[in-house]
Amino acid sequence: MTHHVWQLFMIGIVMLVWIIIRMNRMRRYQLVRPVNLFMRMYVFSLTALILLSEGWQNHSIFIYAVIGMIFGSSLAIHAYQTIQMKLENGRLYMKTSKWIESFILCLFLSRLAFKSVNLTTHAITKMDIVELYQHIVSDDALTILSFFLLAAYYIVFSYQMMKANKRSTQVHHA
Repeated sequence: MTHHVWQLFMIGIVMLVWIIIRMNRMRRYQLVRPVNLFMRMYVFSLTALILLSEGWQNHSIFIYAVIGMIFGSSLAIHAYQTIQMKLENGRLYMKTSKWIESFILCLFLSRLAFKSVNLTTHAITKMDIVELYQHIVSDDALTILSFFLLAAYYIVFSYQMMKANKRSTQVHHA
């Protein structure tokens, strides 16, 4: 087997394990941890700002980013409305919609797999890395749209869950 096939095989194994872990987590209630939600919001916000600042020369990035943000925000609002929450021992637990989580997971993994295949099929030199980065940031509209959909989803959903957690702890202490 060639080096590229082994790379794809290892990526596939990691993705399969991650899918199994995520599917198991979707079946049960998860503890709402404000620190994790805040870090998720921070990482996605920072990454989105970096991508927008790097792609300022190409105006089509902003169009795809806005489309992704609109769809991601509306999906997050719908996801928040469909979650099941329970308060146990003063801690908030949530169970998200399997369909929305599956869609988000498939979207992320499909773009990751596509980009991984693109990376492994190129013989990478220092010059190629710069060109490949520019291709990812400015030429691949579906990746930009997907990323901003995911970023908006996680930012809005995390914010809504932080508010719900704050409300539930205030009610519990009152």
